[in-house]
Amino acid sequence: MSLASQIESVQPDVYYKLLTEPWFGNIAIFKVREKRLDTEVSRALAGLAGRNGKGGASIEVLMPTLKSALPDTAGPVCTLEQKFIVKEQPTVNQGAHGTGLSAEQIAVNIAQTFQLFFLGGPLQGFYTAPSFYEYISAPADAPFIPLAVTLRATFALTALTRTLVPAASATAETVTLTDAQPGGGSSLYYTTDGSFPGSGNPNAILYGVPFTVASGATVRTAAYHGALQGSMVDTFVVN
Repeated sequence: MSLASQIESVQPDVYYKLLTEPWFGNIAIFKVREKRLDTEVSRALAGLAGRNGKGGASIEVLMPTLKSALPDTAGPVCTLEQKFIVKEQPTVNQGAHGTGLSAEQIAVNIAQTFQLFFLGGPLQGFYTAPSFYEYISAPADAPFIPLAVTLRATFALTALTRTLVPAASATAETVTLTDAQPGGGSSLYYTTDGSFPGSGNPNAILYGVPFTVASGATVRTAAYHGALQGSMVDTFVVN
């Protein structure tokens, strides 16, 4: 995978992570590359096209950018910056059919979701600065209040190998996933197309029984348990 494609893959991973976590269940979430974005965001803020019948707030996931190389590190390591634009239309959001979360609360939830979160591959965990969000200017006639959320992550140009829960084992071409949550009861999701393993991603598969993949396939897995935040992502190649 090229460096450009590795960077571009972060945006859909972050997008599907937000769609998967229950904290954001009532909030309209968009990727900036989607068509008709302005119209769709406006409809969501007005309460016409929100999620679960709610409206008044939205999150736009921007494309990440690669910053300068970090000094005094082993190997080619850089900083990747991931930005989000949170918008709130208070008259709708604070009403009976609002999302129940203010723009500031949404910003905090984004930070809590991704703080030290590991997506796998070259991205070695997000982190936040003390002032991780700020209000930004909007047209005078705009009905919404926007703020920007900025997260950073260490990005290794040569990916590290790391294994995290849920525990996974592969023999030949059969893959078995194990629920590592004490007491069990987790929902395990996996993908074989390189995309994010979570219920927010329509390509993710809910694990039920051991499955077979072609030799050399890359499998990504994650565990979810009720209202708890999902596990970090485990990525491995089946030999």
